[in-house]
Amino acid sequence: MDKRRVVRRLLTAQGVNGFGDGLWFSIWAIYLTRIRDIPAANMGLAMGIGGVIGLLAAVPIGVMAERRGPREVLGTVIVLRGLIMIAYVFVGGFWSLLLVTSFFSAVQSSAVGVRVTLVYGLMEPDSRLRVLAQGRVVQHITYAAGAGIAILVLASDRQTVFVAAVLVDALALLLTGALTMLVPSVPPVPHDRQHSGTRALRDLPYVAIMGSTALLSLCWALLSSGLPLWIAEDTRAPLWTAGLAVVVSSAAIAVFQVRISRRSVRIAGAVRSSRISATALAVCCVVFAAAAWTRSPVIATTVIILGMGAHIVGELYYVSSRWGLSLGLMAKNAEGQYQGVTAGTEAAAVAMGPALVTSLVVGLSEVGWVILAALFLLSAVPVGALGRRAARDGFRVGHQEPEEPRDVGPAEVPAGPATP
Repeated sequence: MDKRRVVRRLLTAQGVNGFGDGLWFSIWAIYLTRIRDIPAANMGLAMGIGGVIGLLAAVPIGVMAERRGPREVLGTVIVLRGLIMIAYVFVGGFWSLLLVTSFFSAVQSSAVGVRVTLVYGLMEPDSRLRVLAQGRVVQHITYAAGAGIAILVLASDRQTVFVAAVLVDALALLLTGALTMLVPSVPPVPHDRQHSGTRALRDLPYVAIMGSTALLSLCWALLSSGLPLWIAEDTRAPLWTAGLAVVVSSAAIAVFQVRISRRSVRIAGAVRSSRISATALAVCCVVFAAAAWTRSPVIATTVIILGMGAHIVGELYYVSSRWGLSLGLMAKNAEGQYQGVTAGTEAAAVAMGPALVTSLVVGLSEVGWVILAALFLLSAVPVGALGRRAARDGFRVGHQEPEEPRDVGPAEVPAGPATP
């Protein structure tokens, strides 16, 4: 099949997936608390535990992608995610939410790494990273479109509209799975070249650097759960501001992500990007806290938009640093499991996100935002030392850092939180 046609199909599938994600991640916190009547604390706890359970599947499914073929594995997990999404229509309490979220998180966190493996298998070496960049741009454009529809859903505040939105997302996922199966199949890694299924897990420097930067992924829980609940309960800004924030964020990322990612091709640049991300996200938290200090809806909305500016910078540099570190240090013929480790460590942090962010923002108000800011800053402290250690130890087993920066974009990273 012509490579351009393959790329179009990959981008179309990712675009459909992005639309569904933009819709779901903009409404899920309000849907579960107001429509399904699940208390915010119970929701956060169920999502957190379910996410932790689900992330355990990332590395085994990554290994399966190496040995069964990434297209077949990716298409299967996306279709399963669509079917599981339908179950959110029927959740009615802590235990049902925990069950559904556990399965949903397992297939979602797994798909992240498998998609990167598929692109690497389909594309020539000089075009793989460009296609990954194009995919992320398309994803965020359609994510913004989905978030735009979410604004209408949030404004309606009607159960039937929310349920219809959940079903639309499920349909988008099923269509994404079908489109994925239209691209050519990638042969599995030959048996004599296969690494042990625990190779990536035993690469401790790699695991350490991925774990240390994963805390920055709380930026997605902040946007999908913390900000909507903060707006609804502690500020005078209209609720649709939460959807607007997602639209603005997605549009900015689609425009600037490729440019920012150039700064993280080398590992040293990726380390610097992680520090910039942590600082920007800390500033974002402080600005969001200030939105509760005014009784004017206009001023509160303006403050939230200003905070979103800092959030956008933080997310741009987080994605950039994550890409530079994960792709710069992974081993050949083990891409599936290395990306599984990357997705798993990120999913672990994101799994704690709803519970952590909700408890801080709802329970401690402005103080909770300050604590979040401190967590972001602390997450960047060990990155430099861990990056040097991972690079040094990694090169001894054959990792290679790119010789020259290229015009590329980030590896596949979820446009929103890895769970719900």
